Amino acid sequence: MVLCLGALAFYLAVVRLNRCRVETQDHRPCKWLVRGVLGTCTYHVGYKRGLPTLVRGDGFLGLPTFMWPRDDFARARPERQPERGQKAAGNTAAKRPSYDWVMMAFAGLSLIVAVIALINDLVSR
Repeated sequence: MVLCLGALAFYLAVVRLNRCRVETQDHRPCKWLVRGVLGTCTYHVGYKRGLPTLVRGDGFLGLPTFMWPRDDFARARPERQPERGQKAAGNTAAKRPSYDWVMMAFAGLSLIVAVIALINDLVSR
């Protein structure tokens, strides 16, 4: 079970496509696509320190989303947000590689095996 949860945590933290979500100069979460929750776009390298805060989102019904706050707007360089259909900022590789589907399948299969093993242990007693 620990191995399965470790594989899932690695996938979510490092591999999965996600939004950058660092606070922009407009005080909204960044929308560039990056790899994993720990990844940042070219404009926000090194800003994901500490814990994110909950803010109102722009998307579906304005549901809350997380944003990493920052406090250095006075010395920040100009940044832009993605145009419609644009996925990567500068040299950040945010396109989905083929091994991404393999990792998702491995994580899902690992979770299924862990749940079946837990049920088997509970029933056999």
